[in-house]
Amino acid sequence: MYGLTSQTRRAATSEALNIAEGSGGSSNAEFIRFLEMARRSVYEVITALEIARRLKYCKENPIAPLSQEANEIAAMLTGLIKRLGDNG
Repeated sequence: MYGLTSQTRRAATSEALNIAEGSGGSSNAEFIRFLEMARRSVYEVITALEIARRLKYCKENPIAPLSQEANEIAAMLTGLIKRLGDNG
């Protein structure tokens, strides 16, 4: 459980850090690369939540809204990546 918790925290932190780092870049292509890394981190968090649910590390109640929010973040990142790519 400790390993899964630690990895989930690192992935969640990585999301924000990659967005911040990419926003300081010099091109849309560079920003997109960091946004894609951030999106992968979101998927990592989603997977960790599913693993925690299946292993019954916590109740379903807190997992469902967290998974929903993570999926919404992934969708927003996908939309931003697409928009930047269309304008790049």
